[in-house]
Amino acid sequence: MLENLPRMSDSEIRSVCKDRIESLEHWLRRLIDDMLSPQYGDYFTYVDSHGNRLIRKSLSDQIDHRRQSEPSRYPRKIDAVLLDDCIAIICNEKLFDLHFRLPLSEAFPEGRQEARTYLQRVGVPRNQLAHANAISLRQAEQVICYSNDVVDSLKAFYIGAGMQSEYNVPLILRVTDSFGSTYMRSQFQLFPGGGILKAMYDDPRFYLRPGDTLTVEVEVDPAFDPSTYDLLWATNSGVPLDMVDKPKVAVIITQRHVAEQFYVFCRLATKREWHRLQGRLDDQLVVAYKVLPPLE
Repeated sequence: MLENLPRMSDSEIRSVCKDRIESLEHWLRRLIDDMLSPQYGDYFTYVDSHGNRLIRKSLSDQIDHRRQSEPSRYPRKIDAVLLDDCIAIICNEKLFDLHFRLPLSEAFPEGRQEARTYLQRVGVPRNQLAHANAISLRQAEQVICYSNDVVDSLKAFYIGAGMQSEYNVPLILRVTDSFGSTYMRSQFQLFPGGGILKAMYDDPRFYLRPGDTLTVEVEVDPAFDPSTYDLLWATNSGVPLDMVDKPKVAVIITQRHVAEQFYVFCRLATKREWHRLQGRLDDQLVVAYKVLPPLE
């Protein structure tokens, strides 16, 4: 990748860098939430017995304001955390030593100051790209190298953590649909037999009619290589879908889909001999909508 940068157009370089930064932000948000939520609950407002906040109030207020302004874009507080916010939280002296040193040890073996230095070197071009400003070739190299170092360190950490669990299999972590809804795994209910369920059929904002196009996209735990599992999409309508092994499906709604409860299934199966769920599956997503008859 780096050797090809001088031959790439500016738009191609910007696209690659934005993709790397988006991936980095995703991983850092996941790390923060996974490390802090189990111990502190709502860590953005947590105050200890001495009156000390975990996250400074000004940052917490900024995140709250961002979330309230675009609730569909930021379903949880952590989703409204930007890269600069991630750096401030992770490189907090107390929090880094307690929660983030180990996951980031491969990328930053020297500790917190090293983490702050290199993450800020990504933060500067990130802000330039966000405001449609140019970045240098050297900044593009830094974005790619430093982002990859962090992501690789976190993948190794999560793979190690997964191997200590009962079933080390990929799970669906995030779901987005064509209504602009985004849901994390924790926001779903358990589906009988395994997997997760989100029922949308009682909310008029998500009603469908023939002629609409419904899209559903899943994000699988990126610690797992996509080549190690398959995704199979299906519905309960009897109308066949293109059984493509992709994280996104598009369903053109017809009269055959009309029902009080129209289900879209995404079934995940690893290529191992054993599986976590019945039916040779390792995870399953079920999203249910209401499809109304066509307007007369």
